[in-house]
Amino acid sequence: MHNHRSILGNYVQDFTVSQIRALNKERDARLAALKTKADAEAYVKSVREKIAACFPMPDDHSVPQCEIVKTAEYDKFKIENIIYLSRNNFPVTANLYVPKAPGKHPGAIILCGHAGEGKSCSAYRSGAANLAEKGFVVLLIDPIAQGERWQFMNVPHASAFHGKCTREHNMLGKQLRLCGEFFGAWRAYDAIRGLDYLLSRPEVDPARIGITGNSGGGTMSSFVQALDARFTMAAPSCYITSWKRNFENELPADVEQIPPGILAAGCEMGDLILCYAPRPILLLGQKNDFFDPRGLNETYEQVKKVYALLGAEDNVQCFIGPTNHGYSIENREAMYGFFTRHAGLPIDGKENFDSNIITAASLNCTESGQLMTSRPEFAQVHDLTVKLSADLAAARPVYDVSGLKAKLRELLQLPEKIEVPYARTLRPFCIPGVPDTRRYFNRFALERDNAPLTMLKLNSEPPYFHFPALDTLTIYVPHLDSGSELIKLDRADDDIYAGLDVSNIGETLSLATDHSEEGRKFSAPYSQDYHYDSVQLMYGTSMIARRVEDILSAIAFVKAQGVKHVKLTARGQGAVPAAMAALLSDDVEAVTLYDTLESYQSVINKRVSDWPQSCMIPGVLKYMDLPDIYAALKAEKPAVITFVNEPVPEF
Repeated sequence: MHNHRSILGNYVQDFTVSQIRALNKERDARLAALKTKADAEAYVKSVREKIAACFPMPDDHSVPQCEIVKTAEYDKFKIENIIYLSRNNFPVTANLYVPKAPGKHPGAIILCGHAGEGKSCSAYRSGAANLAEKGFVVLLIDPIAQGERWQFMNVPHASAFHGKCTREHNMLGKQLRLCGEFFGAWRAYDAIRGLDYLLSRPEVDPARIGITGNSGGGTMSSFVQALDARFTMAAPSCYITSWKRNFENELPADVEQIPPGILAAGCEMGDLILCYAPRPILLLGQKNDFFDPRGLNETYEQVKKVYALLGAEDNVQCFIGPTNHGYSIENREAMYGFFTRHAGLPIDGKENFDSNIITAASLNCTESGQLMTSRPEFAQVHDLTVKLSADLAAARPVYDVSGLKAKLRELLQLPEKIEVPYARTLRPFCIPGVPDTRRYFNRFALERDNAPLTMLKLNSEPPYFHFPALDTLTIYVPHLDSGSELIKLDRADDDIYAGLDVSNIGETLSLATDHSEEGRKFSAPYSQDYHYDSVQLMYGTSMIARRVEDILSAIAFVKAQGVKHVKLTARGQGAVPAAMAALLSDDVEAVTLYDTLESYQSVINKRVSDWPQSCMIPGVLKYMDLPDIYAALKAEKPAVITFVNEPVPEF
């Protein structure tokens, strides 16, 4: 069973908080050093370039192919139900609200939050209808896995998340990650291609274009306005706070909310707002929101100082609604007033149109309400991911063992030299009911710079308060917890083993985030494992990279204590980093891997995989797959490897 003691579990969260606080301190100093308009302009240019680098996407701004399915007439506007292609044969279902008054109109894009019904959700269709009633041409799109764009219909083993948009997102994001793609960039590109279509319409004035959205749509509107100069105003709702507040508050994020490398670039959420400063922008939040309004206020004050240097302090505004997370009428009305003012229309901050007269069914672009059933000729995200992974496999370089090791070290960003970690000798503890030859775990907390503690547990009799002189030692890297797994491992009584709880495993498992039984499962959509791996991704690395370095550091430690022969054994999710460490370490003489992942490609091919995101190297399929690593490992040293399709939930 999983060890819930998590004796070192505070260190993961404390380390995460210390990292983000250090980043904020450095960024605060950079902002404080801005004294002139030229300083502010240079800062804006730098963050624009940094953030754009975190969103790899195609560079196509042609008018996308679009099909107008049907049109419905209302008093002051009409609604066109449209399907446009954001990528080759990749459809987006959307509604275009077009005022009937003649002439050029300002335009706006509304991006939905994580509402399963997508564009037919009452808050978003109300926002679109009321903007149209005030004179805006409004494009309201279905996000991937919402509205008419569900991605896992009739897929085996998908019942746990089929139709649950954020869970669908996280599965798609995990698979795209292996190909070096960011799901948030796919979401952003859908919106940018929507803007390309919106600007092609003769009714639209390209000099007056806004973007807004709430929650997941607040995220995407924050991102999209930071990536595209064509917007002239923005109003993201219920997303902007600070990553510092999110991490301090133990708040996991959705897969599209974690731009790879954005923290490594030294950016905070406020930099999303500054990308095109002094463009008019309204920051919206709620009093009782898990996106901490304290962080929103702090970000607003920082952004306002930069806007002041640019001579446009009034262009940035902040409104915090009186209620809970959501695009409430108070927040929508604040947006109407802001957009009408900056579009040069009569300022109107009231919701005058009752959108309930627009039925959800009337907004559908397909007969069945789902593209997958009504329009099977179109590609879905998985289809494109499979093709992308196949293209990467065909173009992958062929390495010899030496070249493979070098590329793997590069992908994991490992240091040239693995230093011997500092060790704390903690009190041993006795395990009742096991043979006398291995009653004790002698515990050494290994500490190195810029990493949480890991736990090396020497399984022996008698107890030791120092690391004893040993000729041969097998280090065991567990699936869930080395303590409970080692005492059940089939081994000879005279074999000496040390369990290694790497970062966020066993005794190092974080005590933070979701404390429920479900939330502590590694396969859970928003588990602590997912959260801390996501944090690493934002720093441009990964949890598996940290775990490989944990193993190499433990090997360096035991060798420094005089161990002559080191073997490595691992199981389940621990076997994936162990395979990499065994290949990279000349000190490992033999390796045994139980129940390991056969290939990264299988995670994509299966459609639904419980292997946690923390086992995945970002972009690995551009260069190698796990079979390449296993083959190189067997070529170098004795290796026994067994595979399972999915990680075993418990020992």
